[in-house]
Amino acid sequence: MKSAAPPAPVAAVDPRHELTDRIFELRTVMKRLFGAGIYRELREELQSVTIHQLTALGHLKAGSVTMRELAKELDVTESSATAVTDRLVRQRLVERLSDPTDRRVVRLALSEDGAALVKRLDEAAASKIGEMVTALTDGQLTQLVDILETLADASPEVRGQLTGTIEGADA
Repeated sequence: MKSAAPPAPVAAVDPRHELTDRIFELRTVMKRLFGAGIYRELREELQSVTIHQLTALGHLKAGSVTMRELAKELDVTESSATAVTDRLVRQRLVERLSDPTDRRVVRLALSEDGAALVKRLDEAAASKIGEMVTALTDGQLTQLVDILETLADASPEVRGQLTGTIEGADA
């Protein structure tokens, strides 16, 4: 009588891989929960503002930039950044300003309406985060902040923002 074939080896389950998969799944849920509350609160103001425009507004929050600088921040061509900016200017959320040090340079800055919208978005985001973390104990919230800071510190992009370069990027 022939003996049965040995059972196929069972692949070892990598708990770290399972956890990273779970983080990916939860990221989608958290993004939906977070975004839904903000957009519901500001629906009327945001009805004609695209996600690309919101991203541009977020970059302008730190101060005026040139079109080239905005394109670099958005990781798009200058013509794409110009198209986004043109729409924001028509919506009166962004202004084109002359550069006091170089008349050839045009700078982009938030208009009064744009700054007010960004402020309301930031306030809505802070409020939504406040609502979401009420489910955590103080200890869990402290751990979450510590973990997020560790991840931010480990990111080459974040270190680059702090030092003015992106590690590993070619000049």
